Amino acid sequence: MIRKILVIKMTTGERIKMLRKEHNLTQEELGAKIGVQKAAIQKYEKGTVKNIKRDSLIKLAQCLDTSPEYLLGWEDMPNNVEVADTSNYVNIPIIGRVAAGLSCFAETNITDYEPVSKNDVRGDEPFVFLRVVGDSMYPLFMEGDLVLVRCQSSVDSGSYAVVMIDEEDGVVKKIVYGPDFIELHSINPMYPVRRFENEDVTRIRVFGLVREIKRKF
Repeated sequence: MIRKILVIKMTTGERIKMLRKEHNLTQEELGAKIGVQKAAIQKYEKGTVKNIKRDSLIKLAQCLDTSPEYLLGWEDMPNNVEVADTSNYVNIPIIGRVAAGLSCFAETNITDYEPVSKNDVRGDEPFVFLRVVGDSMYPLFMEGDLVLVRCQSSVDSGSYAVVMIDEEDGVVKKIVYGPDFIELHSINPMYPVRRFENEDVTRIRVFGLVREIKRKF
């Protein structure tokens, strides 16, 4: 039985990114194979380079076990592939770290992009993906998971949020408010509740609300 695969109708950059990941290559490793810098691969995948040089395109195709025609979208899709429209998708940045203000959106802090449905990122607030590190929120959040975060400065009590303590890098926690305290709860019982009372509550800054978890196998 042939398994039907749903594939989004992709741009050249999205095809390069997809095949690079299938070959377990980083942007730096792929760049080294074809003789360009990591920054060039980033530009190819983002689509900021509209016309990739012929030699580079051929080398890309060879490294990714495909053809230049496929990368450019000229080659017909296989029979077991169903094409979907990309107009309902938008690329959300994956940021390397959470920081106060807008510095986290700097190009140097964006490690990649992940497509999501436009219906999942409605509203005026910006969205980012953040990669989970550690096991304090296991088993709901696992190390390596991507969490889709709506950037906002406050959330309801009981929400899962990305918060900063003393302006350090953000962490995912369940946040609970009291009359004069804020508690940060982990799911893993090995990690105790962190409670901040009175003036110490000012040490906590909410970066955003966790809206979705993406896990890849």
